[in-house]
Amino acid sequence: MIICVCKAVSDRAIRTAVKAGANSLRDLTRDLGVGTCCGKCLPEAKSALAASLKSCDSARPNLFSPPATEFAV
Repeated sequence: MIICVCKAVSDRAIRTAVKAGANSLRDLTRDLGVGTCCGKCLPEAKSALAASLKSCDSARPNLFSPPATEFAV
């Protein structure tokens, strides 16, 4: 689905940007140009960003190991 008509940015492009490290609307604006023309896409871009971040987090649940408890006193 097209999120930003002015810059022809799709939800797929947003997901790809998130996988490449984008984690804020500022990153999407810098990388894809989202919101730089009329700005009407910003609410939907925020929503797509949040959904992409959530799906990336659930795909990698053990990104960081749990804190070590073996040395706890």
